[in-house]
Amino acid sequence: MARPRVAIAELSHETNAFARTRVDLAFAERCGIVRGAEVIVRHRDTATVIAGFIDAAQEAALELVPLLAVWITPAGPVTRTAYETLVGEVVHGLQAAAPIDGVLLSLHGAMVAEHALDADGELLRRVRSAVGPQVPVVAVLDLHANVSPLMVEQADVLIGYHTYPHLDQRARGQQAARLLARLLRREIRPTVSLVKPPMLPTSQCMTTDRPPMRVLLDRAQQLESDPRVLDVTIAGGFPPADVPEAGLSALVTTDDDPVLAQQLAEELAALAWELRYGFLGGVATWEEAAEAIRSIRRGPLVLVDIADNPWSGGPGDSVELLRFLLREGVRPAALALVRDPDVVNYCFAAGTGATVEVLLGGKTDDLHGPPLQVRGIVRLLSDGRYVNAGPMLAGVTVDLGRTVVLRVDGIDVLVTERAESPIDLNVFRAHGIEPTEQRVVALKGKGHFRAAFEPIAERIVLVEGPGITGSDLSRLPFRNIRRPIWPLDPL
Repeated sequence: MARPRVAIAELSHETNAFARTRVDLAFAERCGIVRGAEVIVRHRDTATVIAGFIDAAQEAALELVPLLAVWITPAGPVTRTAYETLVGEVVHGLQAAAPIDGVLLSLHGAMVAEHALDADGELLRRVRSAVGPQVPVVAVLDLHANVSPLMVEQADVLIGYHTYPHLDQRARGQQAARLLARLLRREIRPTVSLVKPPMLPTSQCMTTDRPPMRVLLDRAQQLESDPRVLDVTIAGGFPPADVPEAGLSALVTTDDDPVLAQQLAEELAALAWELRYGFLGGVATWEEAAEAIRSIRRGPLVLVDIADNPWSGGPGDSVELLRFLLREGVRPAALALVRDPDVVNYCFAAGTGATVEVLLGGKTDDLHGPPLQVRGIVRLLSDGRYVNAGPMLAGVTVDLGRTVVLRVDGIDVLVTERAESPIDLNVFRAHGIEPTEQRVVALKGKGHFRAAFEPIAERIVLVEGPGITGSDLSRLPFRNIRRPIWPLDPL
């Protein structure tokens, strides 16, 4: 008997509508588009959704038909040309591979294109059109997905990550593929309900090892113990996508029981609303951060600027952390990272050991603070490539572009060509810096950094410089979100 043929693809992008950098095709290519059989080779034995697809396909004797995989660094909207090219490649791949018995997709759920606010929903619509109504389509979404009715309508099953930092990507890929296998064996008939309370949580408070998300996920886990329930997903949403679907979602999938799915989704949405004030705050003032540094015994204190987080669409070229460390006289310290291709070029020309004077950062836009004139020593020049040790995305290769370690008054600054969130200790260790030996480790991020850095930190302090990825949503000029919505409106 022939094995069921299942197409797999990944097209994942978290869009910040307020970011100045658009995702054109060249941007996507730089993020590493993988095609055909190389999708399997590149992802096997990594902590990724696609690795989970591979695992479960082997268990269930599914024949995988890999089409395309790309995880695009968060930035502004995807251009029409890039979107049509990439989505078209997925659709044409499905048509060329016909007949297909099922489809597994790894998406984000917060992608926006210049011509499609619900870009993930539109992608799913086109996939459904290509394979027809009888072929099951199962997709995995990020915990920060802005889940839409169109996504639910066009897929048989949607499930999201249960963790932030996202440590369960492989496990959720496995779960998605197992559900697809059960669909193919006609063991289940999924019925899905989506309920969206009018709330825009901020992501620095979405980490899943503490309230309020922990409370929601504990309840979701209790509900999943019911054999009638196939999956319960709480997606916190991504407000800066600026779309009508932005915000928290309760998504429940049952086995042929739409009434139960709706009842449970409404229960979870009501619980999220009760817990809404727990999604605010968590950010210190710069003065409080300075006091925290003075009070630590040995360190490192992990200091995180949430307003220029590259994995929320920040350009990565703010120098507010460096400005603060210099002002406070903190030594030794290490900072990851400042994206500045001009300074990288200059330092590579100057060479290792050179003393340089440069205008660092603050060049992408006027939203993330001014540049900083610094004098430093070029300690190391690198291609910026390293492999994550984990636990998040273990085994995945990261490419920062050419990278410089610039020592500025005792502070080692990673200056890079590309913006990436520093989620792994190897971002420092690959560049000759031992993070555990620092008094302060300064990062740009929101929550993902915690997986690797929390175990080594004496203390973690979040701060907020100028930027488009911070906690104060009232600073963002929203145009498309539904109103009224909490906390922007009194509800």
